[in-house]
Amino acid sequence: MGQDFQQTDGPKGLDGLRAKIDAIDDALLDLLVHRADISVAIAKVKQGSAPRVKASAFRPAREALILRRLLARRRGNLPATVVVRIWREIIAASLHAQDNFAVHALADDTQRGFLDLAHAYFGAQTLVRTHARASLVVTACNEEPNAIGIVPLPQAEEAGLPWWSRLAPAGQPGPRIIAKLPFLTDEDDSQTNGLAIAAVEQEPTGDDTTYLRVETAPGLSRGTLNTMINEAGFEARFVSASRAAGGGNSQVLLAAQGFVAGNDPRLAVLRANDDDAILHIDPVGGFANPVLTKISGKAP
Repeated sequence: MGQDFQQTDGPKGLDGLRAKIDAIDDALLDLLVHRADISVAIAKVKQGSAPRVKASAFRPAREALILRRLLARRRGNLPATVVVRIWREIIAASLHAQDNFAVHALADDTQRGFLDLAHAYFGAQTLVRTHARASLVVTACNEEPNAIGIVPLPQAEEAGLPWWSRLAPAGQPGPRIIAKLPFLTDEDDSQTNGLAIAAVEQEPTGDDTTYLRVETAPGLSRGTLNTMINEAGFEARFVSASRAAGGGNSQVLLAAQGFVAGNDPRLAVLRANDDDAILHIDPVGGFANPVLTKISGKAP
C-alpha cells in the first residue's frame, strides 16, 4: 500500500497500471461495504443498550479525531481537501445507517453558503431544510431531538435575543454547538464559516474550543468580566454580546480554550461571585478545533 509505481512505456505497461487501479477500486468498494455493515452493527448494539437520545449517533469529537488521524497519515499527491471530502461522505453514510436525521440550515436569497456547508459536512444526499432566520433553525432543532442545524457565526453585537441565547447548557435537553464548519480551513480562505448545533454533549479531543454563555448584572463592564474570567483560570475571548433593552441583564458569549465540562470547578468559582455580577455561566457546546491547511491542500 502506498508504494510508488514507475511509469512503463507502451500500451502493455499502461494496461498494467490501469489494472492495478481497477484492483484498488474493487478493494476500496469492498472495504466501504464492510464499513457500512459495521455501522449497522453498531446501531443494533446501541439499540440493545441503555435508553439513549436518538442524536447520540453523532459523535463530532470522534469524527474530528478520525479526520485528524487521516490527515496526519496522508502523503504524496492526495490533497487534504479530497481526504476530508471523501471521509465526510463516508461518515455521513455511517450516520444514516445508524439513525434517521434531518439537517436545518440558514439559507435565504443572500446566504446560500450554509446550504453548501450542510451538504459538505453531512453528505451530498442528506435532506437539508432551509430557514430564513437562524432562530428558526434553533427552533427546529429544539422540536426534533435528532435534528442538526447550521447557523452563522455569532456577531460581535446582537440586538434583541440572538440565536445562541436559546442554546441548551451542558447536561440539559436541547441543541448546543457541536462543530465549526468547515473542518479544513485556511487563513486566506473567504469561504462561508458556520456552526453546527444538535442535542449532543461536547466531548474532548485534546484540541478544542468551548463556548460559555454568561448572564451578567447591569453595569458590568466587558473589562471587569474579562478579569473575572481570567482570574478563574480560563483563557477566553469575547465572541458576542446581547444587551437587554432598558438597561437589564446582558448576555455575553465567550470562547474558552480547551474542553470545559458543565461541572468544571472554575465555573463554580464564577457562579459564587460575592457581588452577583455574574448571574449565570454555562457551557453551551463547542467544537474540535478545525485543521488549518493551505488552499492547495499540500500541507495539513
